[in-house]
Amino acid sequence: MDSFIYSILIISILAFIIIRLILFFSSKSCNGVPQKRLLLGMLSLLFPNLDVSVHDRTAEMLERSKGTIHIHQYSWFTGTKVLLTSDPANVCHVLSTNFANYPKGSKWREHVDVLGDTLFSADFKEWEKERKLVRSLTSYHKFHQATTKIVWDRIQTGLIPVLQHASKLALLVDLQDLFQKLILDIAWMISIGYNPNFLGIEFRKDPFSVALEDACEAAFSRFLMPHSLWKLHRWLGIGKEKKLKHAWETIDRVFADCISKKQEESAKGEDHQEGCNFEGVYCVTGEDKAFRSAATRKGLRDNIVSFIFATQDTTSSVLTWFFYSVAKHPSVEAKIRDEIFKNNPQELNKLVYLHAALCETLRLFPPGPVLSRIAVEPDTLPSGHRINGNTNVVIAVHAMGRMTSIWGDDCHEFKPERWITEQGEIKRVSHYQFPAFSAGPRICLGKELAFMMMKATAATIIYNYDIEIQEDHPAEPKSSVIFHMKHGLMARINSRGT
Repeated sequence: MDSFIYSILIISILAFIIIRLILFFSSKSCNGVPQKRLLLGMLSLLFPNLDVSVHDRTAEMLERSKGTIHIHQYSWFTGTKVLLTSDPANVCHVLSTNFANYPKGSKWREHVDVLGDTLFSADFKEWEKERKLVRSLTSYHKFHQATTKIVWDRIQTGLIPVLQHASKLALLVDLQDLFQKLILDIAWMISIGYNPNFLGIEFRKDPFSVALEDACEAAFSRFLMPHSLWKLHRWLGIGKEKKLKHAWETIDRVFADCISKKQEESAKGEDHQEGCNFEGVYCVTGEDKAFRSAATRKGLRDNIVSFIFATQDTTSSVLTWFFYSVAKHPSVEAKIRDEIFKNNPQELNKLVYLHAALCETLRLFPPGPVLSRIAVEPDTLPSGHRINGNTNVVIAVHAMGRMTSIWGDDCHEFKPERWITEQGEIKRVSHYQFPAFSAGPRICLGKELAFMMMKATAATIIYNYDIEIQEDHPAEPKSSVIFHMKHGLMARINSRGT
């Protein structure tokens, strides 16, 4: 009976929303964009099974409206006014020039509460403290040396055996799943010095990655829904909120298990990992009283989970779209392979064309399709748009890569050459034009680490193997805060015998 009542309640709410949308948008326009188009965009966000690509619709709307849409009419639905922009001048203003006026805000923290209290959700003084903590890790004198060793070790002892196994048995494998497991192992090794060995020829289930994906989808759903509606879902224990509850439990369980096993290794003298991890930052060991305190334990959990999320989900997403794009452009693959043969897979700094191809992937398929900030005080943007306090400024990162005003008429083409200067070097592009790693004071501290992992993985695979993507494989993004492929990327691995 309870399930029946809940079902009727949800159907009624959805019916109410659809009717209100249809009535409200049927005859109006916004910034020169027909409101029916905005209706399609909103419905595709709320109901991802509709045959509407929300990101493509967003790019189309922004192109028609000269890069900025002030959607006053959306406020009745979410409780917050929304300004959507792809204008680099506005991006610079929000993320840098007037940075203090545009925090992520309390609602953002609620949307990603599974990550805890960390750099990704903090603002103002708390953010400064968290950023100092992360910077202390990444600037540690052994960090680069240790992370480079970890990445190459995991590629040699983890990824290559799996690829060899798949090639020998002519298996159809999900590249996205392999990349998630590879980067997850690397992230755990960097953060606490423990290798959970999720990547292996057994292709065992990876509950942590699944849990993170469920959490990302729930966060995206919360971003789109009225605050009261997603909280109602959470109270009823339905939909994505139900999946989030299970995901949270899984994340905490895997974290506790990995910490426990790391302590066991240390107690047995089997800990051979060089120190460059969060335990060192927190001055934590298995016997320290601080480690057993709830506050420090939670801080350790939150920062490790956030670091793994930032490292694994984003990097694996880019690698997946990279191999999909390269498979669709054989000439690009040939140029990358030729460059690697002229050098070698481990001379990453010399692989300019590979770096350019990864930048092009980031332009067209950024792992974070949007950035969101809340205006504290009223402001006027460089585009001339006046906004009130509590306006949600959404930077459409995905759409920015598809704007002719930014990238020219060939913006939809996968063209690594656009990133290379006449001198054969990587072209430097403003972060406000290309905010794949954010920009301004909150620019990603792990950018260099991400490129190193992506280049090492891509170079190793292209040098040793031919990747054959399954014919007619649907390449659709998930409705999530991370641009994962909805159906993975199924492929066969063929060894080149090099």
